[in-house]
Amino acid sequence: MTANPKIAIIGQNETGSKVAGVLTRAGASLIRFDPASKSPAGSLEEAVSGADVVLAVGSSTGPSKIADRVAPLLRDGALYADLNAGTPATKRQIAAQFPDGSYVDVTMAQQDPGPTEGLVMDVAGTGARRLIELFEPIGLTLRYVSEVPGEATARHLIRGLLANGIAGAVIDCLWAAESMGLQSWAYQEILAEFEASSPETARQYLSGTAQHIKRRQIEIMDVVSMLNETGYESTMLPGIEFNYGRILHGKKIPFSKRP
Repeated sequence: MTANPKIAIIGQNETGSKVAGVLTRAGASLIRFDPASKSPAGSLEEAVSGADVVLAVGSSTGPSKIADRVAPLLRDGALYADLNAGTPATKRQIAAQFPDGSYVDVTMAQQDPGPTEGLVMDVAGTGARRLIELFEPIGLTLRYVSEVPGEATARHLIRGLLANGIAGAVIDCLWAAESMGLQSWAYQEILAEFEASSPETARQYLSGTAQHIKRRQIEIMDVVSMLNETGYESTMLPGIEFNYGRILHGKKIPFSKRP
């Protein structure tokens, strides 16, 4: 494969545009094609033909349909880098359409990528190591996960569970506080909590819950009673109560320390 690979970007979304920006500034040879466009320039065949890497990003036509169309057009030795959203199972199914050594499951390591210069991506699949060799010299940081398609996506979705869970808890807390006229105070408390947080905070959450689960359950019951009086229906409390029930029935919390 060439030192300055020809890269075809198929589809259009914010992440794809950021990746394209990094590649363009590095002087990479790019061709873009969006099959969902009402007036697409060129054709998929023209975009894929001769490409060393086909980078598939978000498209309303769906990742499986794009892969179906690209697979027979991919030249020998080329890579199909799949940055589309999906599940690990979907990525494994798509990978099966491509020759061994040509499929790469690609995800953003950041939940919401910031400056383009700081893009970091996780890669898995039989073509992952070759993609790292091609992309790192031209400005992208790729982290190798494994040769198993879907394992990069699994890590991305678990990070998303954490990020969305935190966001949901913050929003729910503010809505609950708002029902009592305490939203400004609660907002400052949340900011202070995040400012004081560290890896040790996470360890304390795990071990503290394991050690004091009955006390935590009583605290949540009091929160439920308080919010019933205000008329606010929490979006998070049912899940917290369910988790505490699991713990009380013997489900272990990973990495927690109990006395």
